[in-house]
Amino acid sequence: MPLSAAEALAALERDAGNVAALAATAEILHHGGEGAAAIALLRQGLALAPGNARLLRGLSGFLVAAGQAEEAEPLARAAAAHAPGQPEYQLHHAHVLFACARPAAAEAPLLAALAHMPENAAAWSMLATCNEHQGRLERALAAAAEAARHAPDNLGYALQRAALLNARACHGDALAVLTEAMAHKPEDPHLARALSGVHEMLGNLPAAFAEAERACALAPEISAYRAHCAALAARIGVAVAHAPPGWEPPAKPLRRLPPPRPRPPLAARLAERGRIIWALALREMRTRHSRAVLGYLWAVAEPISHLLTLGVMFAYVNLAPPPLGHSLFEFYCTGLLPYLLFSHVADEVMHARNAAGALLLLPGLRTTDIMAARLFLQFMTEIAVALLVFGAFGLMGYRTMPAAPLTALLAFALLALLGAGVGAVNLVLVNYFHGWETVFNAVIRLLYFASGIYYTPLTMPDQLRAALVWNPVLQGVELFRAGFYPEYRPIWLNLPYLLAWVGGALVLGLGLELGLRRRLRPVS
Repeated sequence: MPLSAAEALAALERDAGNVAALAATAEILHHGGEGAAAIALLRQGLALAPGNARLLRGLSGFLVAAGQAEEAEPLARAAAAHAPGQPEYQLHHAHVLFACARPAAAEAPLLAALAHMPENAAAWSMLATCNEHQGRLERALAAAAEAARHAPDNLGYALQRAALLNARACHGDALAVLTEAMAHKPEDPHLARALSGVHEMLGNLPAAFAEAERACALAPEISAYRAHCAALAARIGVAVAHAPPGWEPPAKPLRRLPPPRPRPPLAARLAERGRIIWALALREMRTRHSRAVLGYLWAVAEPISHLLTLGVMFAYVNLAPPPLGHSLFEFYCTGLLPYLLFSHVADEVMHARNAAGALLLLPGLRTTDIMAARLFLQFMTEIAVALLVFGAFGLMGYRTMPAAPLTALLAFALLALLGAGVGAVNLVLVNYFHGWETVFNAVIRLLYFASGIYYTPLTMPDQLRAALVWNPVLQGVELFRAGFYPEYRPIWLNLPYLLAWVGGALVLGLGLELGLRRRLRPVS
């Protein structure tokens, strides 16, 4: 038979250290609906045994249950101070602070409790709430992830983590968390409602409506779920049977447009785009050859190996004197370098959109940024290859530097821009005609033999030369050789014609991409 309140107090008077009977009696009174009597009993007990952590904790808990959280907080703090080695007292203090609507103050006792009980999922969840109230979403997410890790079957922790991800606009990650939780508890209406909200944020209204209908079917008594489902139905124009009585679709409020923000000056906008392109180029450098042993060095080694293989082979198979200079190998390299620049840039820009993948989902990032980053990176790579090749020329006793470096650099720049324009056109065409990439690869192979890499048009018959000089890539190769060899001045070199091709390709490619941007297939 349980002790009466008087017997429990008498036992405490005989032995001030024996609080078990009094605490147990107070619990019985509290659970029996006599909360005031339980509080009075514990107050009398504390008068006999002040500083007892168990009595302090019990009294603070009863006061919180009675709606007197502010009075309970000093008692909970004192209980934690008198029992520093017992983390449950620190956790209780945090609970009381939450009841006082002071979640930020609960961080210190929670950290003290977690130092002794790091596997406590409830403490991690409360710590996540503390950090969220202080605006520290990264820490809140980390704490919520710990709570979910220690209690993977607790639906509340999954919902908390998804809510925090939504607060950071990581709606895709929130969807993944909720979908994983749904695999364990497919019949939970709260999960269905949360999934509906995430789908709505992602703009997938049909999926949001389907989850809202499922939430209503699982919990038809919750009018808020029915109102949410009906609102979605009104937005997508379907009939719904879950609307609460008397519910009507909300009238669309008048949108009051915010005052237009002043547009940043041109220099600031260009600087911002430059930073974006630089960051994308660095990312491309790290990821393009991430599976190769040499990493990005392979991007430099690959064209050099191409030059060495073909240049050496043709130089030693063809024993005729070179059309220019003193070495066939040097002559072939001065044709291959500018041609490879054009073909590599065209290929990189053509595949810019697919290579970007999910990056294009980031706000403020454009396909043209990806294209510019790949153009810049490939141009600098080919410059590095050219410097290495010219350095090797010097070691072999050939000409080390072009006779007119600015002319050679102009040829490189024009061929790179021509490749970018052609690549931009191909980026759009490949989107609509799946076989276009195969056609363009055949064109590139034809240009390999029609761009004067292994010959000069001077050695060609007049009719064939008249046809070849219409090739803008050959014009770029000839311009590069005119800058490399001081004695080479081809009469068929037409710089305005090459500039017209470069400008036309860029205008056409960028215009097609800009005009059809919204109609291109989603990136894979």
